Amino acid sequence: MSEEKVFFDNQQGERLAGILHHPQSGNARGAVILCHGMESSKESEKLVFLGHALAQRDMLALRFDFACAGESSGKFENITYSGEVEDLETAVTFIRARHEGKLAILGSSMGGTVALLFAAYHPDIAAIVTVAAPVHPERFASRLLTPEQIQQWSDSGHLFYHGQRLNVSLLHDLEQINVPDAAKKISCPVLILHGDRDDVVPVEEAQELHRYIPGAKKLSILQGGDHRLSDPLLMNRAVGEAIEWLCEYAG
Repeated sequence: MSEEKVFFDNQQGERLAGILHHPQSGNARGAVILCHGMESSKESEKLVFLGHALAQRDMLALRFDFACAGESSGKFENITYSGEVEDLETAVTFIRARHEGKLAILGSSMGGTVALLFAAYHPDIAAIVTVAAPVHPERFASRLLTPEQIQQWSDSGHLFYHGQRLNVSLLHDLEQINVPDAAKKISCPVLILHGDRDDVVPVEEAQELHRYIPGAKKLSILQGGDHRLSDPLLMNRAVGEAIEWLCEYAG
């Protein structure tokens, strides 16, 4: 196996950074793009492990930083779901130039929602895996903020979340996207992984997502799992299920 540092530009001309995991055989059975969550990066322990594990199974794997995260260009305050969907499209184009076979996507948290939004309009995606993905990101504001704080966000043009500035462009973006509608359009097999003690994204959203997916699907509820799957045993189980799903449908 080998790792390659790669860069590619999104539609706004921002430079995105990634790590490409090449299989030791040199002949990839399939390819997988790994998408991190909000406030995370391609250096997520989960994504690093997945990159190595997939390469060991003769899969080409790309983990990359969305714009406004990690080593990529942009500021965190400008993050939006729609922007990350465009970044994912750029990553897919990059991988397609390297690999002509099947391509799957795994996304964690916000990255999982981005994968769903993308796959709804790209039937050539072979498989999706989501980990703790929000189905109702538009509830982000009402779950964490008072109506007065939301109004202040709208009026002032920004707020501070976990000490970091978020522009009102995210609030406007959340009002435009519709994950349930997107999920109903997805044609590829989808594995949904979610902890039942997730206090960031309620497990009911995973159950709802499972109902929307029209084709092959599997819902795996991880008993005792929090949003980050901080229990190593649960993390190992989730990663193992994800790898099997990706290799079965994209390998």
